[in-house]
Amino acid sequence: MSANKPIPKYKLIEDYILQKIKGGEYKMGSLIETEQELVDKFKVSRVTVRQATNNLEAKGFLRKSQGSGTYVTNKNVVERSTHVKSFTEEMAESGREASTRIIDYKIIPSSEDIASRLLINSDDPIYLVKRLRMADGIPMMLEINYMSVKAYPTLSYDSMSKSKYQFIEETTGEVIDYSHHIIVPIMPTEEVVQYFNCDPVSPLLKVLNLTYLSSGQLLDYTELILNVDEYQYQSVRGR
Repeated sequence: MSANKPIPKYKLIEDYILQKIKGGEYKMGSLIETEQELVDKFKVSRVTVRQATNNLEAKGFLRKSQGSGTYVTNKNVVERSTHVKSFTEEMAESGREASTRIIDYKIIPSSEDIASRLLINSDDPIYLVKRLRMADGIPMMLEINYMSVKAYPTLSYDSMSKSKYQFIEETTGEVIDYSHHIIVPIMPTEEVVQYFNCDPVSPLLKVLNLTYLSSGQLLDYTELILNVDEYQYQSVRGR
């Protein structure tokens, strides 16, 4: 980071909380300071505090409990690796041809849950794009993307039928920097069984993914349902 570029306030809050965790002041299972206490301490908005705590929750250091507070945890901590690659790039490197089938593309008002993840206001317009990602015609994953319309007003059906990462890097001049995941097992829905032709009683993996640009701006929140018989996911990737 340039010496002339101030550190974003949310990053200062992240670092403050991490120091308390690593220093042992915040112990496993303990509550951290309340949102209001952090607002008062750093003289910032609630949105800024939520960006910091949401980032740390995505990284696996914190867990939020509705009506109770935010707790320290390490159950879902995932490591950061050196390269973020798009699905298209991954398939090309393995000698396979990537393709995309768009199942749904629409602009809708954001729910409270998605708004909190994207750090926007409830009811702000978002893209909801559901894509089936394939390699050599074989379904690899079902991908549900949520992105802010205000942040990326030129995102189109056509751009989402190709490489999302390539489109974003070309149109914004930013680089996809890193992503954080939480991976959970799920049972396949009827829709997923139809797309994957998989065993309806065998669990799959669902990846909750937040991706960031080199500027620190959040790109999107994505839920990936993996066809584990065909695709092995590289758990956390940084570009």
